[in-house]
Amino acid sequence: MERGFDMFSLNEQKAIELGESGEKAIREQNDYNALQYVEYLREFGEELLEASLETDLKRVIISLRNIGNKAIQKRMENVASATVDVLKTLAEPALERNFSNALWSFSKAVQEIGKGAVQFQMLEAAKSAVETLEIIGSGAVTKKMEVVTLWTTMALEEMDYLANRQKLEDLSKAAKNARERIIKSSEATSFIPREQIEKYPQLIAQTVNEFAELQNLQPAGYAGRSNEEFTEEEFFEEEIEEEPESEASGEKKISL
Repeated sequence: MERGFDMFSLNEQKAIELGESGEKAIREQNDYNALQYVEYLREFGEELLEASLETDLKRVIISLRNIGNKAIQKRMENVASATVDVLKTLAEPALERNFSNALWSFSKAVQEIGKGAVQFQMLEAAKSAVETLEIIGSGAVTKKMEVVTLWTTMALEEMDYLANRQKLEDLSKAAKNARERIIKSSEATSFIPREQIEKYPQLIAQTVNEFAELQNLQPAGYAGRSNEEFTEEEFFEEEIEEEPESEASGEKKISL
């Protein structure tokens, strides 16, 4: 498998470079360039989907997540909303291809951006995040993806909780209803019972309490130090990635 420095594939390196360029544009308050890099990542992600390169696609998701988070910090809601829209655009075909690992990354990316959007009352981005999480969660139920289903319902519960604290009643109701529809769909298909879904955030909270390095994963509204107030260090902490596979088969390189 052809890989660049730090054991990243050439496609992963491309995604990293595009993401870093997008983050730089945001630091420079350049909306136009930031949106351009979001669009480049969408096009690149679509090519990776067509080539069935799930591991490389996950790096595109991380780059989009980082751009979205930076956009929220800089109060650039148009860029944050565009990032969530692209994540939704890429998540739908990923569901069709049963890319469960990538979909968990999609769910976590939208969760982070969505929670930040709620906290800073960026309603367009927050509403888009709720809609995207419901699409991912509903698709995960259909495809019998347990972890993705559990994570998206937890993310929606967090958004409901944070929106309620911000007195954003419509947003809180939208998140609550989206979560409920996923749960009812899961029950109707005899997939994951409601009791297991409702216990999941508590299990995550108990687990992360035991590991200092996982405190940023603490679900909002649960015991311990809940991840409700974001500091810059926490909000943009790089996602821990699995080491890319080192199969002997040649890997396709996608170029823009």
